[in-house]
Amino acid sequence: MSQTAKALIVRSSEGTGYKQGPSLFKATGDQTGGRFDFFEMTIEYLTGPGLHWHANQDDTFYVLDGVLAVQCGDEIHELYPGDFISIPPHVPHTFDNIRKNQPPVRVINLMTPGGYDGLFAENEHLAEDADPAEQDRINAKYEVTYVGPTLADKLGLA
Repeated sequence: MSQTAKALIVRSSEGTGYKQGPSLFKATGDQTGGRFDFFEMTIEYLTGPGLHWHANQDDTFYVLDGVLAVQCGDEIHELYPGDFISIPPHVPHTFDNIRKNQPPVRVINLMTPGGYDGLFAENEHLAEDADPAEQDRINAKYEVTYVGPTLADKLGLA
């Protein structure tokens, strides 16, 4: 007898929210059998992460609203609504809203395989003045390595 999988339905007002990003996870690795994480991010002006890479995950973005600047390797790309980028493991990348007069950028982020949501959950409880070693431990656990500055710092916008 075969097992029948159930569809995962998450309504527009549902999901797991995190202050980092801020992100609203619609599906996590736990919910998808580890296949993927699917979440929406709202990126305020100059709030993007430092340059980093993922050891095992493709990091994929689809822009819903606004213009998202994405550094991939040494190149910087501007992505507009409807644009898509998928960054393979071990490729340094970062992203940000670098247009001062635009509203927050809204993007869908797909991480494959899933499980990266755990990093967001663990960061949720870190104090502002947390020991950097604790952040390093969390990053190592989720196999993300930071290798450079934010896009704002790189471009002299900070």
